[in-house]
Amino acid sequence: MAQKGKYICCDDLITQLFKATAEVIYDTDMQHGDGRDYWPFHPVFLDSLVAPYVFKEILRLIQTLEERDYTLTDIARLFHSPTKISNYQYLWPMKTLNSLSYDEKYSLAKYFVELLVLLRNGEPFCERRRNLVWSREELHQNLERLENHLIDVKKNPKMGELLAKLEGLLVSYAESIYFYMIDLSRMMHGPYKAGKSKIFAKEYLHLRAGDLWDVVSDFPFDHYLEVGYYNNIDIQVFFMGHTHSNPPFPKAINKFALTVDGKVIDTEEELEALYGKTKDVVEKSAQVLIDHSEDTEFLMKKGIDMFFYPLKPLYEEVDETWKSILPDVYDFAYEIKDKIKIPGPWGDWSKEKAVKHLLKQMEFR
Repeated sequence: MAQKGKYICCDDLITQLFKATAEVIYDTDMQHGDGRDYWPFHPVFLDSLVAPYVFKEILRLIQTLEERDYTLTDIARLFHSPTKISNYQYLWPMKTLNSLSYDEKYSLAKYFVELLVLLRNGEPFCERRRNLVWSREELHQNLERLENHLIDVKKNPKMGELLAKLEGLLVSYAESIYFYMIDLSRMMHGPYKAGKSKIFAKEYLHLRAGDLWDVVSDFPFDHYLEVGYYNNIDIQVFFMGHTHSNPPFPKAINKFALTVDGKVIDTEEELEALYGKTKDVVEKSAQVLIDHSEDTEFLMKKGIDMFFYPLKPLYEEVDETWKSILPDVYDFAYEIKDKIKIPGPWGDWSKEKAVKHLLKQMEFR
């Protein structure tokens, strides 16, 4: 993570933050049946329940750390993932944010863009359809560290098949933990250039989440990092973390290196065992969700919790627990849950009109 000197936020960048957020909200709704196919709740429902608490907690934690002489670069390292920060931007249009003052909102927006600039090395909104989490120096260091552990997919197609199956499990698992906010855990970054190849990294964070959901306490690892080498592929990464590739990643990958919790997985036996352990937990968590599919209270509380758990590294840094805020959020949720109005589909609204509408909801200046 490279800091490009002292960065000063301005209103223009806050405007860009809101515009990028509004565009992705519209695009995401359209990818979910024009807003009708979300599960288990429409995002506006859960987002409304947590928005003021999440934003006030993020602001409080950052300011507490600054009072303890942490720099913004130090704080960015605690967040680790710019995709995590960008996903919290979904909360800006919520009416429940009316409880935040002008100064609180301005401070938050300022912190958000500054952190995104740091964590995305100067391209906070994925302006060039890339997510540059690693600086050139970090890219070189990581590739050098992994160069002796690269798996050639053509020479070992079984490893390529296992990798693709493991990735599928991780997507399903992240959805069971984080519902539609999967990118609070998933961070896809790159593409980076290395010789004639494109390098693309896929990371998953906060996976061994037993204190979030006891059902997954035996998940086999917490942090997943896959570094892939590709040729003849077009990769685009968008502001909230969604990624498009043509052709699909499994068809274009040449080589890869895989680590879980820092341990390199470079034999078929290790990858097969890892896949088996992962599959067991994923199937168990999926069954629990099926069994509770009509339990609105269970799903609502789980949905509330998932917004605060990714902030655990910041809570721990100030010697607090991420769970301490939850009783207040639950009380608030029970108070307002029946008053939340879920928006209808966009219908024949153009993207331009929808974005303008969302910007009016977010704009506080």
